[in-house]
Amino acid sequence: MWAAVVIIATVAATLVPHSGASGTNDNADSSADELQRKKRSEWVYTFPVSGPNVFYPRDHLDYPAVDLTGCRQLVRAPISGVIHDVRDLDKWDSKVDESGTRGGLTITLHGDDFVRYYFSHLGRLIIKKGQRVASGQKIATVGASGNARVTLCHLHFGVSRICPMSEQNVRRGEIWPQPYLDAWKQGVNKSPNREVQRLTKQTPAACIEAAAAQRRGGDS
Repeated sequence: MWAAVVIIATVAATLVPHSGASGTNDNADSSADELQRKKRSEWVYTFPVSGPNVFYPRDHLDYPAVDLTGCRQLVRAPISGVIHDVRDLDKWDSKVDESGTRGGLTITLHGDDFVRYYFSHLGRLIIKKGQRVASGQKIATVGASGNARVTLCHLHFGVSRICPMSEQNVRRGEIWPQPYLDAWKQGVNKSPNREVQRLTKQTPAACIEAAAAQRRGGDS
């Protein structure tokens, strides 16, 4: 019975805005965010890396995501929303190579389209947790933090459902971003919302399974 309740809550988290812990201030913040949240017809998408000669391959190692070139170029919010998580300390150690620290400096954006966007291996961070951003707003620079120190400077970009927490196995990427990047680069307002909703309905327990793996030490 409890598992069913958690699954329902997980699905709802993708379709409705994220709310924090209970309390007057949190409710006020949630209400204020609702007033600012864009309607579907107002969703505007921006290619997330500004500058010339940005390259991104059609594949990614092990799971759907994309690595974009453009070292030290600006990273921009692909859509308006709220910055939900920020990791501003690079704890990755090559001798230990813990999976949860490989991303180095990271940002998680909960978009107004009810989709989560994850950025890692960042350089300079320009925003703060809890900050509302507009589509195209500068949020960071492409860097070489985490295990990008021993590979190439790049931006890891992941698109996923919004989970109750920040389960890394989901947050790092669930659907292929390339078709959306292709569209945004051409100025086409193509949204990943419907694909994320379909995936959530097909695999409603993904957030729970990722959280369980995190508790076992499989990822964090």
